[in-house]
Amino acid sequence: MYNIIKSFVAAEAITEFALVSVNTAGKIVITDAADDARCIGIAQRACNLGDTVEVVVQGTSRVIAGATIANTVSLVMAATDGKVATHATSGNYSIGQILPNINQVSSSAGDQILIKFTGPNNLLP
Repeated sequence: MYNIIKSFVAAEAITEFALVSVNTAGKIVITDAADDARCIGIAQRACNLGDTVEVVVQGTSRVIAGATIANTVSLVMAATDGKVATHATSGNYSIGQILPNINQVSSSAGDQILIKFTGPNNLLP
């Protein structure tokens, strides 16, 4: 599977490996909610307001865990500050699938983990 990477202009400072969403002006902002249907991908580097940044819109990338996540968890959703959490509770979109690693059986808040980003899907009723 190849990554699809697109460049976007940042509407705010973006941290490396943060989930990002497109705002109404067509610029990216950090995704802050699991029910955000405008989550477009994962920023590949940190940038400042007005900078252009590369975003994985489909494929594999590192992301930052927002809480402890076991590698037995399959799907993840957006959490605050562009981080990810275990996909759960109604009304939230799955944004990707964890790619397990034998050297990392779980992750803690702030850890980098590898996921396959698929975009917002699998809305739980």
